[in-house]
Amino acid sequence: PGILLGDAVHAVVKHLQLNPPQVLEITDKGLQSIQTKQQQNGVNGNRIKTPPRTPFTNGTGSMSANRSRGGSSHDDAPPSYNVVAESTPAPQVTMPPIPDKYPQLEGLSRAELDNLLEDELEFMSLVHKLDVYDEIFCLGSSRLNENVRLAKENLERETKLKELRGEVKSLHRTLQSKMETFTQLEERQNAICAPPDKELTLRKLNKAKKEAFEESENLAETWVEDGGSIDDFCKEFLAKRKVHHVRAAKMEILKNSGGYGI
Repeated sequence: PGILLGDAVHAVVKHLQLNPPQVLEITDKGLQSIQTKQQQNGVNGNRIKTPPRTPFTNGTGSMSANRSRGGSSHDDAPPSYNVVAESTPAPQVTMPPIPDKYPQLEGLSRAELDNLLEDELEFMSLVHKLDVYDEIFCLGSSRLNENVRLAKENLERETKLKELRGEVKSLHRTLQSKMETFTQLEERQNAICAPPDKELTLRKLNKAKKEAFEESENLAETWVEDGGSIDDFCKEFLAKRKVHHVRAAKMEILKNSGGYGI
């Protein structure tokens, strides 16, 4: 009877080692083979199924990754636990060896063993007295303390990270503003450096030619009415008429050559 109960306790300890809530990955090759065999054959004829992880949603059916598409309401939200867990490798945990004998069961009668199996509280009390359980509990406690330490370190860095995040946002806004200014200046530069339109240039030259002609005519009318030095009148009149003829010549060159070398 002691051997049968020992096998039962042995199986319970195996189950605790294979399915502890703190362990994410089994590193022992022997335990891995047992776990694989259980998943293939199932327990009591039923296949073991692990519930699939469901991606985090924001209540409207969209995943948390939608925050990257400009959702300002989720800019400050932390990442989904499932996303972090899937992208983070499982920690390496060294489990204690499974004992072959249990001195607590030696000397018990068959009736006492049966009562122990039927009474869940007594059975769990016995499990809690096992040395291997204490080792597993200490291992879990050390992991918990390590997680608490890391969490405190992260909280201490939170203020600094928020300040850096604010600086990055400010620099990003400055960059956007400067990029808009650069785009406007680039468009102006392209317009200035682009070759002029032939028809537009001809219209401007024609208008300027007429203005020069009108200025010379007005000068002549003023000199006829008011009089003055003929030498000064000739100099000024010829200068304005020269401008008129130069612009007219440029128009002819542009029309005949089709180029802009005027």
